[in-house]
Amino acid sequence: MTIKLEKQTIEVFKALKKETSDEVLATEFSEKLGLDYIVLMSAINELKKHDLADFEEQEIFQISLNEEGKSYLQKGLPERQLLEQLLKKEVKEISLQEFLEISDFDKKLFYIGISYMKKNRWIAQSKATGENKIFLIEEEFPETELEAFLKIFRDKTNLNYSNLSKNEKKYVDLLNKRQLIKKEKKTQRIIFLTEKGKNTKLSDIEELHRISKLTSDMITSGSWKDYELKPFDVTKQGPLLKGGKIHPVINMINEIREIFLSMGFTEIRGPIIESAFFNFDALFQPQDHPARELHDTFYLENPKEADLPEKERVQAVKATHENGGDSGSTGWGYEWDKDVAKQTLLRTHTTATTIRRLAKFHKDNDNMPVKVFSIDRVFRNEKVDKSHLAEFTQIEGIVIDENVNLCDLIGIISEFYKKMGFEKIITRPGFFPYTEPSMEIAVYYDKLGEWLEMGGSGIFRPEVTYPWGVKNPTRVLAWGLGLERLAMLKFERKDIRDLYINPIKWLREESYK
Repeated sequence: MTIKLEKQTIEVFKALKKETSDEVLATEFSEKLGLDYIVLMSAINELKKHDLADFEEQEIFQISLNEEGKSYLQKGLPERQLLEQLLKKEVKEISLQEFLEISDFDKKLFYIGISYMKKNRWIAQSKATGENKIFLIEEEFPETELEAFLKIFRDKTNLNYSNLSKNEKKYVDLLNKRQLIKKEKKTQRIIFLTEKGKNTKLSDIEELHRISKLTSDMITSGSWKDYELKPFDVTKQGPLLKGGKIHPVINMINEIREIFLSMGFTEIRGPIIESAFFNFDALFQPQDHPARELHDTFYLENPKEADLPEKERVQAVKATHENGGDSGSTGWGYEWDKDVAKQTLLRTHTTATTIRRLAKFHKDNDNMPVKVFSIDRVFRNEKVDKSHLAEFTQIEGIVIDENVNLCDLIGIISEFYKKMGFEKIITRPGFFPYTEPSMEIAVYYDKLGEWLEMGGSGIFRPEVTYPWGVKNPTRVLAWGLGLERLAMLKFERKDIRDLYINPIKWLREESYK
């Protein structure tokens, strides 16, 4: 019975027939034939379908030289290089320090070479004269067994550890101790002819003319009958597309932005380099507060100072700190320092941007209601780990209007989180420095089956709003949360650093949008 095979497969079958060994290593066979490995295995699989050939897989430890080892293969081991320098200069006795200076070797590498020169009994070391000296104690320095073994890698880039003799494994261990090799676990394939393949004659093989598509000429002439159509397996998964896509975090920011815009909000932005005045003082945070210290805040040397707003507003903030101003508060009772307020820093929260919007509201005498949000970067002197970053993103929103209250705030927050996909939202009393009353926000996350705290909210205190002319019955509703916490839930990441280190496997799994 005639067996039809593709031309390339016939060539592989012929080559296997000529092999004297029953089993052949696939990688070596592909090199011998000058054939791509994938093409070879495709041919073997075709032969396997006709029970003419087959292959077995074996797990092996593959040994190869690392970059340092390859360097020594070309130049010689450190001990040999040092010896050659002595022989070239015809030096049989030299101080260790002088030898180090003329050798141009790294200090650590130099002493490694000296150590192995002593082990090879090429040199002796003595301090009898008061100076640390070395002496050549041999006339000839034949190649060591380790050097001879190293030369194997000139002909073979990789070695199969299991095929090495006991003696060769000893030298591999020596090279491994000197950190000159690398071990990799590999799968190798052994190919061989089956009994049917051994008994099948080449005369029983006929070339298969296979095509993947028909042309109009083939159909008209009827020549398509001389060919075999290549079969297509429609159940097989297509190739994985690895085209560019928008980063998942950017997609999420855009989604949040769309939600706020659909709720009638306007986006605002503020400077990354901020003054202590807008970052701390305008939020009624005392100038001796621990959060202002260097361990929490990145202060700047250049620019050293920032400009403050108009004198009237600065005086209003100063009075609020010292005695409460007209806010009804007693203030902090200390002497407020204008120079401290001028300090520059990387903003620690986007609430500084919110305060700038309050300043604009007062200056421009804007109509109410004012509804704004911000999604922007902030910076804190945090130790980076799986749940903390020194640079991260905050989401904030405020509403300025008359007679707004906590019920209005709860309604806005609930609507936002429902649009984000969280059906169950609860609020509970909390404490935050700039708001009174304050609320904590928690959502129920179905995938974890538990309630998760998402951020804080409240109504800005009079000490925050009064210096900007925002006075009762006009109030400011405010809330904020960290983007990364929300992103870790959405993308099911356990390490916050993944959002910016960008594991390629995760990015490829995320859908296109």
